[in-house]
Amino acid sequence: MPDEKILNVAIAGNPNIGKSTIFNAFTGHTQHVGNYPGITVEKKEWLKIYKDIKINFVDLPGVYSLSSYSEDEVVTRNFLIDDKPDVIINVIDASNIERNLYLFTLLAELNIPIIVVLNMLDVLKSQGKIADTKMLEEILGVPVFSTIANRSIGIYEILDCLVTCYKNGNLKKQPIAKVDFGEDIKIELDKIDALILKNKNLSKFPSFWLSIQLLDNDPFALTSIEKTENETEILDQTKQSESHLKKHFGKKLETEITNRRYGFANSVAKTVIKKVYSQKIDISEIIDTFALNKYLGIPIFALVMYIIFKFTFSFSIPFVKAFGLFFSKLGQFAAAILPHGPLESLIVDGIIGGVGGVLGFFPLILFMFLAIAFFEDSGYMARAAFVMDKIMSKFGLHGKSFLPLILATNGCAVPGLLATRTLHSKRDRIITMFAVPFMICGAKLLVFALIIGAFFSEKSQTAIMFVMYLLSITLALSVTKLLSKTILKSESQYFVMELPQYHLPTLKGLFLKMWERGWMYIRKAGTVIVFISILVWFIFEYPKAPVNENLSKSEQSAVQLKYSFAGKIGKYIEPVFKPIGMDGNRGAIALLAGLAAKEVIVSTLGTFYAIGDDRSSQSLKEKIASDKDWSPLKGITFLIFCLIYMPCIVSVSVFFKETGPSFKWLTLLVVGSTAFAWTASFIVFQLGTLLKIGI
Repeated sequence: MPDEKILNVAIAGNPNIGKSTIFNAFTGHTQHVGNYPGITVEKKEWLKIYKDIKINFVDLPGVYSLSSYSEDEVVTRNFLIDDKPDVIINVIDASNIERNLYLFTLLAELNIPIIVVLNMLDVLKSQGKIADTKMLEEILGVPVFSTIANRSIGIYEILDCLVTCYKNGNLKKQPIAKVDFGEDIKIELDKIDALILKNKNLSKFPSFWLSIQLLDNDPFALTSIEKTENETEILDQTKQSESHLKKHFGKKLETEITNRRYGFANSVAKTVIKKVYSQKIDISEIIDTFALNKYLGIPIFALVMYIIFKFTFSFSIPFVKAFGLFFSKLGQFAAAILPHGPLESLIVDGIIGGVGGVLGFFPLILFMFLAIAFFEDSGYMARAAFVMDKIMSKFGLHGKSFLPLILATNGCAVPGLLATRTLHSKRDRIITMFAVPFMICGAKLLVFALIIGAFFSEKSQTAIMFVMYLLSITLALSVTKLLSKTILKSESQYFVMELPQYHLPTLKGLFLKMWERGWMYIRKAGTVIVFISILVWFIFEYPKAPVNENLSKSEQSAVQLKYSFAGKIGKYIEPVFKPIGMDGNRGAIALLAGLAAKEVIVSTLGTFYAIGDDRSSQSLKEKIASDKDWSPLKGITFLIFCLIYMPCIVSVSVFFKETGPSFKWLTLLVVGSTAFAWTASFIVFQLGTLLKIGI
């Protein structure tokens, strides 16, 4: 009979070592995996039954320590202390074992059973080295397994170990190796430890771990003993021990403790890593001589982004045309078999016209995600953040703030906002969160592809998109500069980042990531966009205008538009939008609908142009291009407003939660971004009209 008890397993390790890939291999669950730090912001859980044992895997954020200086470290530390998992799977990058073992020294002090997983052995081998796992197992006192996570090599051996140890009760019997801090430090730790053990309110903490944290001046440890039984006694002893040891070592005790940890890690690494042959060429070093060059780094990054857009537009065009033709034919087919009336209009104009407008550009989204996934998984995107540090520092931030911007570009602003949790400074987090909505996310990409495709030739579309992308970065950095020099004025922190080895991504990993991100848009198309499309159809179709037999179909549609709710709303908001080149019935209403989700802008335009249409085979962009109320200038103005104005409701709610919640920052985001969008659009439209450009 299956054991109903659940084995709780935490997966912990440094960022960017394949931790989430191992989680996916264990569970079969597909989670976003990226080749740069900060991708896993919150813990992810998944229940798996293996050999009649229920195993709950928890993928914790990638961290370098268990301090209180960033959200990811806090999430990891709190889970390990409060939830006390049955076992920790500590994933270690075999090619950088010394750096990774530092975290092991911290985990070992929590008195939780540990299984060490050496990942990326293929990278270690490419460096001409091997790891003696048996020796590592003897030194650390824990089971050690070797894996190549992206090929699922070694996964079942770990699962078998988990189940066997759990059934035999061996998980609690491991004598895990701990750092030897020396007799002087140990004597003082024992004094503090004895006082902590007397305090019943601190029983949930491993006493020796808490003693070290107190000597290390950890804010969390100091807060934890506040208002407990013998708080004063513990604090006094800590101060005495700290003062005594500082005199003894002649330097800060935190430095000495850190040095002892790294000394342990260094000693273990030298013992277990063996060099089997001399590596002739280090590909990563060769590439980095160009990619990280102070003169070539930024131009290479710009070239990479141009390649991404070139690849996206060049390869997706045939598929976009095919999808557009499919939905056009689908609308014609539905119109032919459905009786003429409201139901026909709802399905053909509302649902097919609206949702089809969004899904027609689905291939473009997939190709964009595929291109970005390649550079992520290859290891280049981490270099992009490193290179951008030089620019970001001039705008009051550092390179790590660029990672949330990249995440927003990869699909949605929401993960970009959540990724700011990896920033240590609250000031840096807030500034970066203001910059994230300016990025051209996947939803905005649909709008940009539609408008650029309508008014510019295929040869120039990549260049126009690239310019708009550069504009988004420029605006984002300008906002960070303004905030860092005014209401959030202070010094930014230093940027420290570990760069992964370059490697060729697997096709399975690339296509899996492409589909995971693309699936988000299909889900939206089946839920939010369908609902909004129906709502938009209703406000354009009702109330019904009197039918005039003397009017043509297009003239009757124009009368209906003025008579409808949409026409009345448009007339009301027209004074606001007309100075920036948008009448109140088309672009303005689409932008209002876009507050729900930016993809809805496309579906709204799709619904609008489907209503009253003669069921022609023209695509949506062809209909916009032939509309006399549009022009290239109005199209560019429309895109500028779309780029800058208030983000979608979901992003706004996440922003509000992540900033405090704070109504002050929320108001500045909503009102400030929209006012900025109107001002920028007004200048562009009026200047373009004056110079007669694109009219």
